[in-house]
Amino acid sequence: MSATAVAAAPPLPAVPARPRPGAALPAVWLLVLYLALLLLIPSELVLPQIGSAGTPANLLGLGFLVWWACARLGGQVRAPLTPMHVALGVLVLCVLLALANGLVHGWTRPVDIRQDSDAVWTLLPVSETELFDKSVLGAMRGLIALGSWAGVALLVIDGVRSWSDLDRVVDVLVGLCAVVATIGIYQYFTGDNLARHIQVPGLSPTYDFGVSISRSVLNRVSATTTHPIEFCVVLTTVLPLALHRAFHPRRAGTVRRAVTTYLPAALIALAIPMAVSRSGIVALGTAMLVLFLGWPANRRLWLLVLAPPVAILMRSALPGLLGTIRSLFTQSLTDPSVTARTDDYGTTLSLYSEHAILGRGSFTFIPQYYRVLDNQLLMNLIELGILGLIATLAIFATGYYLARHAKRHGATEERRHLGLALSAAILAMLVTYLTFDAWGFAKTGALTFVLLGLAGALYRLERTDAPEPARAGR
Repeated sequence: MSATAVAAAPPLPAVPARPRPGAALPAVWLLVLYLALLLLIPSELVLPQIGSAGTPANLLGLGFLVWWACARLGGQVRAPLTPMHVALGVLVLCVLLALANGLVHGWTRPVDIRQDSDAVWTLLPVSETELFDKSVLGAMRGLIALGSWAGVALLVIDGVRSWSDLDRVVDVLVGLCAVVATIGIYQYFTGDNLARHIQVPGLSPTYDFGVSISRSVLNRVSATTTHPIEFCVVLTTVLPLALHRAFHPRRAGTVRRAVTTYLPAALIALAIPMAVSRSGIVALGTAMLVLFLGWPANRRLWLLVLAPPVAILMRSALPGLLGTIRSLFTQSLTDPSVTARTDDYGTTLSLYSEHAILGRGSFTFIPQYYRVLDNQLLMNLIELGILGLIATLAIFATGYYLARHAKRHGATEERRHLGLALSAAILAMLVTYLTFDAWGFAKTGALTFVLLGLAGALYRLERTDAPEPARAGR
């Protein structure tokens, strides 16, 4: 062949570069959509054909689960498995085994399962057939919720491809919680919950929502959440991330920086006590203790200096609020909401003994047929057995470990602080699992798995990605 022919030969087509692990799953904007649906739409608005589990966020989360499974099986996602993948897989397996065990052995209801505080429910005779049908229906709704939450966690772990993506998810989560906090602050001062005006075509309310309740003549706020307890827990567990963003802003400029970083943290912190929730205040104390112990000495000093004047200012601007919160703890030994929780143990443990190892199925302990159980860990012991309880504790332990790993080994101070903030949020969420039925509330259940997914994503990025250059304005 002549030199001219060689020179005239067309060039070979370029071979596309092999995508790096996770690059085929551009999930960050879908996660942003999910957080918006989760936090801004009241949990009572659902697809009527599905029922209480048919929230838009849950349906999108199920799509995430299917998408993630197809991407993994199709080889589009080659990122190595993390400890969080394993912990989530074990929990899902325990949920499926519990359901199978319940279907095989059926469900019973002891005659002494009720308590005085359950008078809001109408106690009617129930046949075995009706109890079985309602339990199966509850289990199916539970599978939808847990499948959705697992899908979100897995998509966060594998779909957050870069530090910029991770920052974006954190920013959106903090910003949306600031919006929820603003609605709550308005509700506290006016008694009007703006969430009750939200309507979405195709969705129907499961019951009347947006109604303000009170404690010691104070409005207890709920905003777009189902209950003031949920409102307080959601904001409390996001507060460490809001403080993280305040200390490590992404944008330069004095005014813009204040609006986008300090204001969300201030709104969230102000709204938390307005729920007048014992569970939320305990979670707040837990989160702040973890942060305080992990902060440098100068930041600890600033917290100690600023705390007293802030308390005095709140006492003046919000009369009666701090005193009411203090009475929640000083009168806790005689508070019916506390004694009802302690009365749960003896009666409900008899149900646990019927299915001690595998449990009876998630979401089958229906309050209308049994009793209100304000303890998610105890609920999981009954519904998922001892194996399920261990699996539940294991996902929290795994998330906390992964966040602390980033706290110890992060390449930059910002990443180490993000690990600290996530560990504070995860531990605070775990504490609330002892004080209310977190999985019975759509937002706290979903937020739990979002936080765990963020811990998994942080761990994966720390181990696989090189440090990014510092952004301007630091």
